[in-house]
Amino acid sequence: MMNKIEFLNAVNKNIRSREAREKVSKELEQHIKQTTDELQNQGIPLTEAELKAVEQMGSPLTLGAKFNQLYKPKMDWVLAILFLVALGLGVLPLIVLGNSFHHLKWGSKIAGMIAGIVIVFGLQLVNYKSWEKRGMYFYIFATTVLLIALNAQHFFPFMLYINGRPYFKFGPFLTDASIVLPIYLVAWSSFFVNSKIKLWMLGILFFPSLILLLNTSNLTIVGIYVVMVMVMFWFSGRSHILRTSLVMAIIGAGALFFIWSNSHELQKRFSAFLFPYNDPNSAGFMAIRAKDILSEAKWGFQAIPKDGLLIPGSHADLVLLSLTYSLGWGFSLILLALLSVIIIKMALTSANITTLFGKLLVIGGMTIYAVQLLYNVGMIFGLFPIAGMSLPFISYGTIPILINSIVIGLSLSIYRRKAFV
Repeated sequence: MMNKIEFLNAVNKNIRSREAREKVSKELEQHIKQTTDELQNQGIPLTEAELKAVEQMGSPLTLGAKFNQLYKPKMDWVLAILFLVALGLGVLPLIVLGNSFHHLKWGSKIAGMIAGIVIVFGLQLVNYKSWEKRGMYFYIFATTVLLIALNAQHFFPFMLYINGRPYFKFGPFLTDASIVLPIYLVAWSSFFVNSKIKLWMLGILFFPSLILLLNTSNLTIVGIYVVMVMVMFWFSGRSHILRTSLVMAIIGAGALFFIWSNSHELQKRFSAFLFPYNDPNSAGFMAIRAKDILSEAKWGFQAIPKDGLLIPGSHADLVLLSLTYSLGWGFSLILLALLSVIIIKMALTSANITTLFGKLLVIGGMTIYAVQLLYNVGMIFGLFPIAGMSLPFISYGTIPILINSIVIGLSLSIYRRKAFV
């Protein structure tokens, strides 16, 4: 007759997942203890009662096989396939614009795609639950990265300035300060689930990071960060959510107005967005040219002119213009539908996660992805000012691939472990 330890070991031998073994052991120990207590109340000695309780559990082989199937880690194959398809479609700009003046590099694109796949499936091996109590470490790390970025001149050749913005150089890869977004995502998920961190403490943590991001001269990162934190806060279950959100929105609007009023370049861009024909050859050129390209697009295929579409960023932030012009409206609608389904899939995943930490990670990651997609499409169709916002997985460049791969990888990792919590 087996004792409790021998029984649990025999059951766990038939369970492959370490996390599942931990959960099953805890469940069985509780059940054995409950049965042991009941037998003791009938006057049976402790040792004999425990042995009888173990015997009543049944065959450890059968139980192990049952729990192995029940708690088998599950892959969200729909999201994984959507990711791979979207990543694969990212080669289209190189094909469509191959004969233009952009000199796009296949090697760089393939390296970015491989890195994205490694990140997504590598995150499946990481237990995200171990991060819940380590939010401050992630916050300090992300903030340190920003401080290094703002002092890039002291870290050459690992740091470069391109068009006035700091970039980190890791071998063949370049990444700007936006790489801190998924790191801050983990930090804020941890902060929001920690009831010991009060609202005023959250404010102290938020504003220094916001100021550092503002100093990177990349307002698109700032916008994504602010929206991400506000959306996560809204779903965090904290008290006074509406009041605090209104205060944050007012402060944010005031900060944006201050930045806008002190930046001639931003005023010029906003004016060009509202009245592009007032300066058609300069500030309004991009908006007017984008409108013209869309008007020339057809439902079928047509070749890109040899000299390109004559608009900057037609391979990057404005790649949707190139694809719509070349491959037609039908393809673009299918592409946008596919990219939108990723948002829906992550939203469904968040609804099925029972732990607040995991839920906030998915919601925050979904926000990072959704802001990019919605703003990019909006600026293409003239709803938002043209800015440096990439079309996820499609725009040429490594940075968006890395960030969005982390987002997808986190969602898949959380889905994989949802049976263990």
